[in-house]
Amino acid sequence: MKRIAIRVVAGLVFLCLLAAGGFRLWVGMGAAPLSGRGSLPGLGDSVVVLWDSLAVPSIVARSDSDAFAALGYLHARDRLWEMDLLRHAAEGRLSELFGRRAFQADRAFRARELRAIARARLAQTSPLSRRVAVAYTRGVNAWIATGRRPAELRLLGHVPEPWSPEQSIEIGLLEAWDLHSDNGEIAHARAVATLGAAKAADLFVPYPDSAPVIVEATVGRPVAARETPEGEPSATASNAWAIGPAHTRSGKPILENDPHLTLSAPSIWYLAGIHAPGYEVVGVTIPGWPVVVLGHTADHGWGFTNGMIDDVDYVQERIAPDTARYLTPKGWLPVETAAETIRIKGADPVVYLRRRTADGPLVDLGWRPDSETAYAMRWTAQTPSDELAALVGMARATNLTEFESAIATFRVPEQNIVYADRNGTIAYDLAAYVPVRKSGDGSSPEQGWTGAGGWTRFLQATELPREVDPPSGFVVTANNRIVGDAFPIPIRADYELPYRAQRIWEMVRRDSGATAAMVAREQVDVENVFLRRIKPIAEMAARDGGHADVADRIARWDGAMTPDRTEPTLVWSWLRELQALTYDDESPDYRPSAPLHQWLFRGTSPWFDDVRTPQHEDLGIIARRAMDSVLARGAPRAWGAVHTHTEAHPLGAIPLLGSLAGFSIGPLALGGGNHTVNVCPSNEFVPPFHCTEGPSMRHVVDFGDVDGAGGFILPAGQSGNPRSRHYRDQTERWIKGDLWIVPVDVRREHATDTLRLVP
Repeated sequence: MKRIAIRVVAGLVFLCLLAAGGFRLWVGMGAAPLSGRGSLPGLGDSVVVLWDSLAVPSIVARSDSDAFAALGYLHARDRLWEMDLLRHAAEGRLSELFGRRAFQADRAFRARELRAIARARLAQTSPLSRRVAVAYTRGVNAWIATGRRPAELRLLGHVPEPWSPEQSIEIGLLEAWDLHSDNGEIAHARAVATLGAAKAADLFVPYPDSAPVIVEATVGRPVAARETPEGEPSATASNAWAIGPAHTRSGKPILENDPHLTLSAPSIWYLAGIHAPGYEVVGVTIPGWPVVVLGHTADHGWGFTNGMIDDVDYVQERIAPDTARYLTPKGWLPVETAAETIRIKGADPVVYLRRRTADGPLVDLGWRPDSETAYAMRWTAQTPSDELAALVGMARATNLTEFESAIATFRVPEQNIVYADRNGTIAYDLAAYVPVRKSGDGSSPEQGWTGAGGWTRFLQATELPREVDPPSGFVVTANNRIVGDAFPIPIRADYELPYRAQRIWEMVRRDSGATAAMVAREQVDVENVFLRRIKPIAEMAARDGGHADVADRIARWDGAMTPDRTEPTLVWSWLRELQALTYDDESPDYRPSAPLHQWLFRGTSPWFDDVRTPQHEDLGIIARRAMDSVLARGAPRAWGAVHTHTEAHPLGAIPLLGSLAGFSIGPLALGGGNHTVNVCPSNEFVPPFHCTEGPSMRHVVDFGDVDGAGGFILPAGQSGNPRSRHYRDQTERWIKGDLWIVPVDVRREHATDTLRLVP
């Protein structure tokens, strides 16, 4: 019997292994070979695609229309699941894929009217943008017509419908929404309602006067900024800087960019080189979007960081008891309604009425002070702009004048644009719709029935910040304050705290004869300027608590948040505990970082006192309590053991199947933190700390050797198929800070495979 039981168990194990192997093979069936021929109807001539060993394509075409069509074909071929998911999200149709669990997300996105905005934009867009979008759509649909579906769509039993040009616009709007800023209006309103206006005012502090600004002077363009940063981790942070020729070994500028976004699998970006008459550019593209977004040509390059402009205002509407009317300065008007039908996988469709007022669509913000209040959303994206034409023009430009002419139609999302070229020029431009308000500053929802706070116009191009060849020889942007207080019209923004910008300035100023390799090392710098500044407080807290050995370790620590060190775990855990102790007696649900940081630098604040106790607490007391609490949990572990990141896939959490398919990538033990150049923020107040955002790609180019130094890297890989070796083959390079050259001169391409697309 024992022998039979062993055979049965062995047989079951064998069957399980066989099933697992079969499932992995089934998942891998969607990956197309890199070599061969493909049919793409409508091409003017055949297109050659040269693949390198990381499956980065160089598209060689005889016309730009053919090149855009080929890009659409490749995007669909490698990332159709991602593209289909993004268009379902933008259109509020995720319930068709995932059932009831996605219903609220669908309602939220339908309320934001991305589909209607995209249709309006496509109807008004330039002939160039329409031509590009149509060509790209032709390529996407050529692949969809093959009937080959990625594993995710097969698992969900979903057959994708044909692509349309407006869906590319929708995806651009979806990315813009991901980068929007409402400057914490609702958090502000809730704090006022809970704490009272006087007490809440403590939590909305001015940006530090001593912090670095992007534009060093306001010569030629009077500009200014006033803001009250929240300072919390967000997915909108980025770094971009340019080093002028006087500070580089090559005598030519060096450009750097690493936009920080939510990291997921597959990657948001797709690397490509595109070589066609009048459009020779290498860089990153977004599957679903027809052109290179960030990159360089042989002559110039550009990088983006989010401008953090307050581009969303919420309007508090007074709704009548019958919910059919709202109050305006002219009296009661009817609420506009439109019927929406959400189809739900495995359930009956849900029909409801979407509502809007003249101020914008009514949106659910998770908080209403009373039953008569609703919020309308005013967003800069509701005003037409043409980012597609702008990006094509930016790549086609031959000098700064042409480049700046191209960015004139780039307005949403608002971006700091850093430029460098081989002629030696470095420059900064803000590309944005910056609202000018009738009254108020946009920090709290305006009252719609008064008519106050509306937008009267946007700043003109000549009023926006700009700087060319600054005296320092550097342009540095890290979502920090753009300019000072010289202009009477404020540029309202939710700027990030200045520590990344300060650290970048430290590094670039110390460089002598900078190279692309030096800049690449700086991209992965993990020294935390803020923790370095407050380290003496943590050290004293340990000494006061009788932990001299801990205090000595903190004193010797250089502030670098490397994965192998325990000091980052100790000091960051202490800071988070201190943050909780500071707020939890009066504001347990709202613990903003920015005011706490300023109080720590001053060494005093009424908020340090715990109003629940009879004695008066100061910083020293609660700092010691925080340290005692952290050490009571046991010896701190290495930072990489408690600070991890997983590039999550929407299907990665499916029990067994998710891990068998290998949908998600990680967990990865990472260095860095909330305020480091190599950013990796977390929201938790106790370990483990889970990082969800980071450098979504890295880019360095030295215009003294465009194809010989620097390069790009992604956190995952090119392929969208989890069983492909190109699904995650850039991850280790990304962690180490290595870069990969995508040559502008296609003759320098080291092709391992060739695909020919024919009409």
